[in-house]
Order: sequence, then C-alpha cells, then structure tokens
Amino acid sequence: MKKYFLNFPYFLKFLIVNIYGIKLSKNRYTKAFYNFLKYYISLDRCEEFHFDNRKLTEQIKNHPYYHKFLDTPIEQFPIINKTYIKNNYGKLFDKRYLHSYLHTSGTTGSGLTFPVSKIFLEHQWAVFWKFRKIHGLTLDTWWANIVGQTLFKIEQKKPPFWIKSFPTKQLLMSSYHLRKNTFELYMNAIKKEDIHWLHGYPSVLNEFANLVTENGLTQKAQALRLEIITTSSEKLHEYQKQNISKVFGCPVRQLYGLVEGVANIFECEHGTLHIDESYSYVELIPINKKNNEFKIVGTSYHNPAFPLIRYDTGDTCILYNNTFKCSCGRKSRIVKEILGREEDYLMLSDGTKIGRLSPLFKSSLNIKEAQIYQTKPGSAEFRIVKNKNYEKKDEDELISQIKEKLGEDFDYKIVYYKKIPRTKKGKLRLVINEIPKTT
Repeated sequence: MKKYFLNFPYFLKFLIVNIYGIKLSKNRYTKAFYNFLKYYISLDRCEEFHFDNRKLTEQIKNHPYYHKFLDTPIEQFPIINKTYIKNNYGKLFDKRYLHSYLHTSGTTGSGLTFPVSKIFLEHQWAVFWKFRKIHGLTLDTWWANIVGQTLFKIEQKKPPFWIKSFPTKQLLMSSYHLRKNTFELYMNAIKKEDIHWLHGYPSVLNEFANLVTENGLTQKAQALRLEIITTSSEKLHEYQKQNISKVFGCPVRQLYGLVEGVANIFECEHGTLHIDESYSYVELIPINKKNNEFKIVGTSYHNPAFPLIRYDTGDTCILYNNTFKCSCGRKSRIVKEILGREEDYLMLSDGTKIGRLSPLFKSSLNIKEAQIYQTKPGSAEFRIVKNKNYEKKDEDELISQIKEKLGEDFDYKIVYYKKIPRTKKGKLRLVINEIPKTT
C-alpha cells in the first residue's frame, strides 16, 4: 500500500475517503446507535410478528398531515407507492426532523429521493449491524467491500483499484475494474490485508467467482480463508449463491434491506430468511395463494421527517408452508424466497405474469451472466454471457427450460453478449420489463 502513496492523485483520494469515513462513522455510530443495536440483539430470538401502535403513534403524533389519523386503525390507511409519494411529497415531509436525504435507485425511472431523520439512520444502521453480528462480525472486523461507486476513472488500467478506509475498517474495491486481467490483483490485495469478510452485489461476486473458475484459481481463492461473504442491494439467486460459496469455500448470507426503512429481512446462521419484526411493520399480502406468493408492504416506525405507512415495496416473496420451522429457534416470520420486484416478471401473450425466472439458468454452470429483456407480451430476448465451456447442449438446455417454464408458443430470441450492461449503480438486473403499464 505504501508504494501507492507516491501516486499523488491516489494519495488525494485516500485522504478524501478517510476524511469522509471519519464523518460517516461519527454520524452512524453514535451512542443512540449502540443502544439500538443492543436493543435489536436482545430481541433477536424472541421477537414475533406484531403491530406496534406505540411506535407509529410516536412517529406521527406531531406530524402536520398524519396527526389527524392517530386513532385510525392501520388496516384503514391506504396502501401507497412511489407514485403516491411523489404526488404528495409536501404533505409527507416534516422539515423539523430533517437530517439528510437518501436515494433509492428504482427501475424504469422510479427512483426516489426522500428526507430522513437522524434517529431513522441510527435505527437503520443498528438493524444492519445486528445481521452482521449474528454472523460473528463486529465494527472492528475488517472487510473487503466491492462497491458500485466510481472510485477511479473507468479508463484506469493499473492498480490500485481499491482504497483502504481506516475509520470504517473497509478495503473499498471498485466493481468497475474487476476484470479478467485484474481479478487476481483483487485476490492478492484481500490476502495481503488479511481480510476474511467479503461484501458486494450478488452479480459482481458471481462474476468474481466465474473469473476464478475460468482461470483455474479456485485453490487460491479458498486459500484466502474467507469466513463469510455477505450480499445486499440485489436479489441473491440460488445459482449465484451456490457458485460463490463453492468457489470461495465459505457461506454466503444475504440481507434484504430497503433504503426506505419499511422492511428488513436477514439470513440466519442456518440459511433461512427471517423478518426483523421490531424494526418495522411488515405486511405480507397474498397475491397468488396457489404458489404461496405475497406482496411485501411495510410501515416505517422511525422516520418522523417522512413517514411511510403501508408502503408497497414493489417486491414479492414466497413463504414456506405453515409446518416449516427454522432450526435456529427464532420466533420471527420466515420467508422461503424473495422474488424481487414486480417488474421482474415476464408477461405471456394472455397477460399472465411469470416470476421466479432465475431457475431458467440454474441447470447450466456454463452461463456466466444472464438477463431477460421484454418489450411486449409473449416474447423476450434472452441475453447470455458464455463461459469458455459453453456448448450447444447448454443452449439446448436453456431452450428446454424456456419452453417448460413459459410455454411452447412463447417467442424467444437468444442473444450472446461479451458483457451485459449494468445500471448506473453497477447492478445487474435479471429482468428488464419495458412493457407499457397500459398493456
């Protein structure tokens, strides 16, 4: 790391990152944060599904718009979404509690910038760290974080592609520079810094794992002695989870947490997804009883600056049957699978929506990346990035899966890419559905 300091632009970025890290740590890790963290940990194994009217009342009792609904049962509040929020922004915003703004990167232009209070951020970081703590991670644990932010110019060809942030105990690594000719440098940096916790988007970590496999460096990856890999911000598909875990030789655990703070779902030590019942009020509203599929609607308890009550996350999930119990012993509700956003569906010619599309690709280990692009019902383009072992039989298997899942009359086109474009945040979306809403 010392030799990089001779590079003045890098040294300047290092200073900026670490100064910002000091500010970040002060804002996040306050005395209140530690109290909330202790609170969530104390409830971890005993909390059950319930609506906490006291918390909601505390949040809206002084709100200029919502205070008039103090005696209204939660079931009588309308279910709202991003469109409603944008149309009623002024009503929801209480400037007295404004601390800062957060941004969600929505699909098809549905992003949202909204105000948050200080206590909201403290609760949010506390529940995030509760997830990490149950997996043996602490604020003093160093971690490599492959981030979707532009740390360096995209044209940069030489290392370093990472910056060490001492205040936040992170080796911040650029996802945009993780390539065939650089990935081993990333492994060397993780090894040199003796880091045993890796975090990132599932799609980026899966790409990392594929690069390792293609170049015959699985033993070197496992010699890193990573103890855990965590993911967030994207849906973790089962085929990605298995691939990443196999290559790096450690468990992969996901956190489903929304910036809006209306729902948080974490994976426990036994690999089961649990709802954080005390953090927010999460309603699971049936949309397909046959498949045990539910819409995720949440109510934040901690943002008086911008209360979100019965907010439709746009995400759906599948539950286990009533007899399933997780062996971890927690009493919170459990989720079998988070399906993703409503936009992550394909539409058949008759208007039927089909979800759970990642299994289309699970039978072929020779597909590096995949994306489905749809502009009209009944047809779609399947974008595939092959690995070096991809053969005709892999394409035949994909075609078989498409026909089995979507029907013989579904009009498909398989297009091969060298690399599938990411979003501005560096994420890889499995489905891009651009069918007009009126269709």
